[in-house]
Amino acid sequence: MKKFVFLTVLGLFLTVFLANSFAGEANQFVKVENNALLKQAQRSYILANDGAVLTRLYLENREDIPLQNVPPVVQKAFIAIEDERYYQHKGVDFYGIARAVVTDIKHRQIVEGGSTITQQYVKNSIGSKDRTLSRKLREAVMATRLEQKYSKKQILEAYLNTIYFGQGAYGIEAASEVFFGKKAYNLTLAEGALLAGVTKSPQNFSPYINLKHAINRRDTVLDRMLSLKFITKQQADQAKATPLRVAVLKTEPVAAPYFVEYVKQALIKEYGVNKVFKGGLRVYTTLSPKAQRLAERAIANRLYLRKDPQAALVSINPKNGYIVAMVGGRNFKQIKYNLATQGKRQPGSSFKPFVLTTALKQGYGPNNTFDSSSPQTIRISRSRYDAPWTVHNCEGSGHGMMTLREATVHSVNAVYANLTVAVGPANVVETARQMGITTHLDPYPSLGIGGLTIGVSPLEMASAYGTLANGGIHIEPTSIIKIVDTQGTIIKRANPLKTRAISAEIANRAIDIMQGVIQRGTATRAAIGRPAAGKTGTNEEYRDAWFVGFTPNLVTSVWMGYPQAQVPMYDVHGSRGFGGIIPASIWHSYMGQFLAGTPVLDFTPARWSGKQAKRGSSASKRRSLRHVTTTQQPNPALQPGTIQPTQQTPQTVVTPTSPPTTAAPPGTAATAPGTAGTTNPPISGQAESTGH
Repeated sequence: MKKFVFLTVLGLFLTVFLANSFAGEANQFVKVENNALLKQAQRSYILANDGAVLTRLYLENREDIPLQNVPPVVQKAFIAIEDERYYQHKGVDFYGIARAVVTDIKHRQIVEGGSTITQQYVKNSIGSKDRTLSRKLREAVMATRLEQKYSKKQILEAYLNTIYFGQGAYGIEAASEVFFGKKAYNLTLAEGALLAGVTKSPQNFSPYINLKHAINRRDTVLDRMLSLKFITKQQADQAKATPLRVAVLKTEPVAAPYFVEYVKQALIKEYGVNKVFKGGLRVYTTLSPKAQRLAERAIANRLYLRKDPQAALVSINPKNGYIVAMVGGRNFKQIKYNLATQGKRQPGSSFKPFVLTTALKQGYGPNNTFDSSSPQTIRISRSRYDAPWTVHNCEGSGHGMMTLREATVHSVNAVYANLTVAVGPANVVETARQMGITTHLDPYPSLGIGGLTIGVSPLEMASAYGTLANGGIHIEPTSIIKIVDTQGTIIKRANPLKTRAISAEIANRAIDIMQGVIQRGTATRAAIGRPAAGKTGTNEEYRDAWFVGFTPNLVTSVWMGYPQAQVPMYDVHGSRGFGGIIPASIWHSYMGQFLAGTPVLDFTPARWSGKQAKRGSSASKRRSLRHVTTTQQPNPALQPGTIQPTQQTPQTVVTPTSPPTTAAPPGTAATAPGTAGTTNPPISGQAESTGH
């Protein structure tokens, strides 16, 4: 007995002596940490436009909650098993420490705890795993300082939000969700006792690892609560008799995975990994769950075989630039490369509206006529491309002189090749840029029929067509409405850049012509029973198929093709890979269902003046265009030197949660899908449009 008293006194003496020794260090710690000591990493949320959770981002799966959201009986369970004198001590339980010191001295090693809840919180906050005596004393001093600054309830709240329960769950809210599939405020006594027991050793007492040990530990907690008169014997017996039902562990599915990854990378770029994964942000996005569901379904219903090509879809509200749906591929698990934003593919005839808009700006009208004969070779005089360029129509020989309206409706290459040269390729580039195309464009004559140096993405095309739908005003596409921090402060609001790209009248005239594409042209499959306009696009040998179309309040771009390589689509469910078939059908399905039940809006009627009828084929002749018949292959002599295409290898950003694989799929060249990685002829670009 005397020996025990001596060791106890010695332990207390050492406690006080060493505590004073570390006081200066603790003062510095508290001064530096200040209020930050009570702030832990919290998971962030990416939310849809209706508040639905799309995904959670975290280094530690944690969500802080107020103490009032934890049932009092659950609070008592933790106090009973971890620190029964919590409300009596001032951060350090000297009786407990003395007992621990005596035991440790007896065994000449650290064998007993003695740390209070406050000390455990300090340890969790600074991340120390050191079990030395000096560490315990540092924690003791820091805990004392902490209790001088914060109330018992504040510290208990912080503790419950900090402790690790296993299974990746930090804090009682995350643990409640993982173990029982419920919020902490719904926890029962039996569930709370189990969670309180797990924290001592998640590896040993987790019900997912050893159910028997977990139940025994739960009962130990209940017995301790009973001995402290926190609960009655009847409550303890009922809790012990309650069958243990834990939630099935599962990988959390991510809704709209391509869109979520797109938003996540934008957040990391602006705020950095730490703030995104630790900052407890609530990111309210523009995505409509209904639109996303319908978009994914529209693609899945048409392309469902393993051998089928991939597809991408982007849908934007042209009035505010909000992205309401994004599908970057058919299966995110198989291909994480976002074909909606990263894929640069040849647009084929879907690029013709930029030529059309340029022509309208220069005074051309729907009744101007051009030679539609095919094959047709155009010699471009007085330019560095003074060599023949042969153009073919998809449908064959052509129909003699054809109006601009009919050439657009039926996607006639020969007419648009002539028109591109007439209005000037550089002017077409400028129009496309103003309307929303951000990828580098070279002013080659072939761009008018979709032969680009690099290609474009479905996001760009939807954005650019949206300029027409919005009366000539381009609004930068945006995916985030607002971001709110843990204090409820809005740290960012959507403020997309708005620019007047073309006049409202030019936009109305382009729409007037493009409505015919759906009404009676190459995209009749896209008709949805309300005013709509758009354009099909099909690359040479059916390697890329597009349909981009819009109503006054929604624009959607659909692409179909194989991302691994330039693979011809000669047979996709019994049809060739025309933009007017499957892409138009996908567009029809998605747009028709999403807009069903909404008011039918009409476009502003176009006003045409008489002067547009005065220009036509004669304008083309004034540009010195000659027509002869030659081969379809581009003439290598037309290349003024070697022009290397811009290499756009997607950047891979590794994040703390499942790292996305944003690199191009295997088999794709160093450039993004759709680029051949070879020298690009200035006339034909990389590919020709088939005309549809």
